[in-house]
Amino acid sequence: MSNTVALDRARSANKKRLVRRTGVSELNFAKYIDIFRKLLLLNEKNDLSTTLKNIQELMSFSEKIFSSKAVSETFLYFCLHGASTAWVLQCELNMPEATVYRALKRLRAMGVVVPALKVSKVKRSKGGPRPTVWAIDSASPNEVGTALKHHYRMLSPKFRVAEEIAQTILDEFQEKEAPLEIKYTEIMFHVKELKIPFKGPDIADLAAQYLHERGIKVWR
Repeated sequence: MSNTVALDRARSANKKRLVRRTGVSELNFAKYIDIFRKLLLLNEKNDLSTTLKNIQELMSFSEKIFSSKAVSETFLYFCLHGASTAWVLQCELNMPEATVYRALKRLRAMGVVVPALKVSKVKRSKGGPRPTVWAIDSASPNEVGTALKHHYRMLSPKFRVAEEIAQTILDEFQEKEAPLEIKYTEIMFHVKELKIPFKGPDIADLAAQYLHERGIKVWR
């Protein structure tokens, strides 16, 4: 009987220690998130090559924390944007669906992200559960709203093609270390090269908007 009581007390003590450790762990991650967010947001005034270099260094450091490249990239995306859906993470990080959900599951278990809201279904969508906007605790309502809008944009085939073209242009800037400006006619040239089944100006306009949002001057 005394052994049973002692065992119960030991289990109770272990549970209390586990709760305390979990609370400390979540607190530490809140500090990590705050630090990473500040470091990433400092890059808003840097040029593209410096920003990419700094993000690469942060990614290398975060990989050591999570022991997973996928979780590290997902974590940094949330630090930079505050919120996202699984679909956007798939598209933006070029990750398989299963990998994204594993990363989200781990980050949620660690208390890094929480469900912020459910996404309304679009017309002609297939069945299944409604997507979720996930967010870090310090995400602003504006960041959650932006994540929701970006989710709907990424559902558009036109936008995804435009983003691919814009990303190709950004990669070229990084390789050549060229001035952060481009002529609209150059974007149209990239569009025509792909021979896509959409109107060229529609895609070029979306690509130009994407580049403008990332600090590239587009001359028309």
